[in-house]
Amino acid sequence: MSLTFAGPAPGRWLADALAPAFAVPGGAETVAGQVPRGYEAYARVFHPARDDDGAPVRWADIAALRGTVLHGGAQFADLAGLDEYGYALVEDAWDGDAPEQYGLPQPDLGHLAAVLAAHTTTPGALYLGLWPGYGWVRGGDAVSLLGTGPSQDDAGAPAGAPAGGAAAADGLQERLAMEAEAKRPAFGPEVLDGPQLSIGPEGYRSYLVFEGTSGDLAAPLWKDGRWSRERQAPNLAWPRDRAWVLSTELYEDSTIIAGSAALVRELSAHAGLEVRAVDADTGLGADADRVNAAPDPGGP
Repeated sequence: MSLTFAGPAPGRWLADALAPAFAVPGGAETVAGQVPRGYEAYARVFHPARDDDGAPVRWADIAALRGTVLHGGAQFADLAGLDEYGYALVEDAWDGDAPEQYGLPQPDLGHLAAVLAAHTTTPGALYLGLWPGYGWVRGGDAVSLLGTGPSQDDAGAPAGAPAGGAAAADGLQERLAMEAEAKRPAFGPEVLDGPQLSIGPEGYRSYLVFEGTSGDLAAPLWKDGRWSRERQAPNLAWPRDRAWVLSTELYEDSTIIAGSAALVRELSAHAGLEVRAVDADTGLGADADRVNAAPDPGGP
């Protein structure tokens, strides 16, 4: 892993730049609550939904099916005919999975990182912010092992194999090793107990900040193990020259970018991404969609 713990100092400018948004009622739920004002242009990158087979589906395709409109301030629930909990409000509501709320999936993140790398003079010097609350960051009892690959019986032997013997012992040892790896913290105490970057009012959001490269942004490797790798998309990213800023708030189904007009044009034209231009005042809250009305389940 080329990511190096940097501490909060490289991101203090970002905390200062975002502070005014939190002083305005509702400001935290706008684009300017995630990325600073003062950039030439802004973009919203929509995380894909999933159909019943797990294939990615664009918001625009769902909108076309329902007669709704994809725009910069669109909210998935209103666009897809769902309530705030994801339940269908109307007959033609989207019945697949909602978009990912923990960051862009691959290969979208790779596409985005490649474009961003071309719009900074420091692609080899990026800062990535990671929310420290993911269970795998500290490990321990916050992590549960849900599966171990091939089906096994209660004794630890592969399904269908005779109970007991060397196979059972080997299977048990492997399961114990997998559990130990899953519960191992992703970082050492110098990171876990180190200073964090605080954004917004006290307790609003904190991040572990690392220095890396555009390659780390494309496929960040936070924790490497024999059985698993943690490649969670970062919650914040910006290059040393501050040419752009990326933000993916927790529980948000889109990623916000601030940068140049040329960057936003290239992102909007990218075949591998679903992007709409926005401005600093575009609302991102659950009730921010001013084009698609929330469906009335009692209506015609």
